[in-house]
Amino acid sequence: MFVFLLGPLLLLVAFSGKCLASVAFCENADYESGALGTSPYQTYQAAPFHPIQLNYALPPTECPANNDVSGYFFFTPSGVVMMQDHIIILNPNGTLVGAIPGIFLGLHKYNGADHIAIWDGQYEPGHQAYGRGYIVLLDHTYSPVANFTTVNLGVGADFHELEITSNQTAIMTAYPPRAANLSAYGGPEDGYIADGAVQEVDIATGRVLFTWRALEHVDPSECYAAIGDAGKGIREHPWDYFHINSIQKQDDGNYLISSRQCHALYLVHPSGDIIWRMGGKKSDFVLPKGIEFSWQHHARIHNHSTVSLFNNGAANWVEDLPFAQGFLLKFDYNNVDKEVSIKNIRNPFNRKPSASRGSVQFLENGESIVGWGSVSYFSQHDANGEIKWSAQFSPSQNDFGAYRVFLHNWVGRPTIPPSMQISNTSTSKNITVYAWWNGATEVSAWKLFGFTASTPSAPTFLDAVSKVDFESTLRYNGEEGYETFRVAAIDANGEILAYSDAASLGGNTFHVKEDSLLQVLYRYMRAVFFFEL
Repeated sequence: MFVFLLGPLLLLVAFSGKCLASVAFCENADYESGALGTSPYQTYQAAPFHPIQLNYALPPTECPANNDVSGYFFFTPSGVVMMQDHIIILNPNGTLVGAIPGIFLGLHKYNGADHIAIWDGQYEPGHQAYGRGYIVLLDHTYSPVANFTTVNLGVGADFHELEITSNQTAIMTAYPPRAANLSAYGGPEDGYIADGAVQEVDIATGRVLFTWRALEHVDPSECYAAIGDAGKGIREHPWDYFHINSIQKQDDGNYLISSRQCHALYLVHPSGDIIWRMGGKKSDFVLPKGIEFSWQHHARIHNHSTVSLFNNGAANWVEDLPFAQGFLLKFDYNNVDKEVSIKNIRNPFNRKPSASRGSVQFLENGESIVGWGSVSYFSQHDANGEIKWSAQFSPSQNDFGAYRVFLHNWVGRPTIPPSMQISNTSTSKNITVYAWWNGATEVSAWKLFGFTASTPSAPTFLDAVSKVDFESTLRYNGEEGYETFRVAAIDANGEILAYSDAASLGGNTFHVKEDSLLQVLYRYMRAVFFFEL
C-alpha cells in the first residue's frame, strides 16, 4: 500500500551543505562556487526533512519573494542530492510546502479534480534510463485514489510520461525487452532490444484501449543511439534504440510521440500507422538550419499549429549543441512546403549542454517555465521567450537536475494531522514547541494550547504565531504549569484547519477526540484570546 510520507527516506550525502536559511538565496556566490557543498539543503529544528536549497542565480524583481509567481513548484530532484526520489513542492520563495516519496509525473485532472501523479517502482538494472513500476494518483488530501500500470507488456509502467484524458484513461510508456538479431547494427546475433511502447488504459477497469510498439513501425536504422551508447544489446542491458520520453493524445484521437534517440516526433493514428514524422532521418517536414532538434524531450502540440519541445542537443555520449534550448515551432502539415519555422526560443541562464531530461511548460498567459534537465536550473520566460529569472538547486558544475519542473496551483489538505515537537521537557513553565504540517497549503498561523492534569479536556490558549516557513516556533513562558500540549493549524480567516496529536512533557503522544464540549470551550477561548493575524 502506498503511504504518504510517514517518515522521509533521506539520502545522506557527503559533501552536501547544510543551510540555515530556508528562503531562496539571491545571487549567492558561495552557493555557485560550491563553497556551500555539492548539494546545499535546508534544515529545521525538529521537522525531519532536508529539502534542496534554492539560489536565484538570475533573481526575480522581488528576491527571494518572487511575488509575481502564483502557485508552487513541483519537481523531483535527481542525482546525488538530498531527498532524491521525493516530489518536492516549493513556494516561489524557496520554502518547503511538502515532500512526497516517489517520482513526479505531473498534476492531472481525474474525475474533475486535480491529482498528483506519482511513479514508484524499480529502475532498469544497470542504469536509470527507464524503469518498470506503477502509478498512484493522490487527491488533495494526499490519499491514494487510483493505482494502475501497463497491461500484458511483460513490464510495468515507465516514469517518462503520463497523460490522463478527459475520459479517465491513462496513457503510459513502457520498455519491454525483446530478443533480436542485432548483428546488422553492430550488436550480438542473440541480442536484446528495448521496444518503446505506448499504452492507453481505462483507469477504473484496467481495460487496454490502445497499444503501440515502436519496433513494429520504426526500424532501428532511423535512430542515432548506437549499441554501446544506449545499452549493450544483451539481456541484462537491452539496446534502447527508440526511447519514448513524451506522449500527447490529440483531440482527434491521434498520438504525438517523441523519440529521443531518433531525434523525431511522430504523429500516430489510432490504427498505429504513422501519419507524419517531424525531424530525424525521414522527416516529412523541412527544418531550416538552426531549428534542427536532437535528443529532445517533452513535446506538445498547441492549437494544431505550434509545437513546443525541449531541445537537449546532447546526450551523455555526444554534444550536438553548446547548450539546450526551449523551442516553440510553427508548422502546417497541409502546406505544400511543409516547412517548420521558429516562433520563439528560450535560452538558459547557464549556457551548458543538458545531456538528459528537460521540460517546457506553457502557462495560461503565454509565459513558460523551463526545467533545464540534467542542468540543475529552472527559469521563467515571457511570452516572447525572454528569460525573467533563473533558479538553481545545485551548483552549476554538478549535473544533478530534474526530469521536469512544473508550476501549478494546488490546495493540499492532508488527512494526517499536523506535527509538533516539544524542544525541552525540563520544566512545564518554559516551553518551546515546533510545528509543521507536511503538504498543507492553507496554513497561515499556528496556535499552541496547554492542558493540565485537573482539566485534561479544557485546552488553554498559550501562544500564536504567523506561519512564515515550513516549520514554526511557538513558546510558553508563564507561571501555570502544563503537562500536555498540542498545536492547531489556522487558516487565513482565523479558523482551525486541524489539531495535532497531543504531546506530554514525558514524551508520550496521543490522539484527542474532538467532542462538542471541546469545540464550545475552544470557541470561548477564541473569542477571548483570538490572535489578530
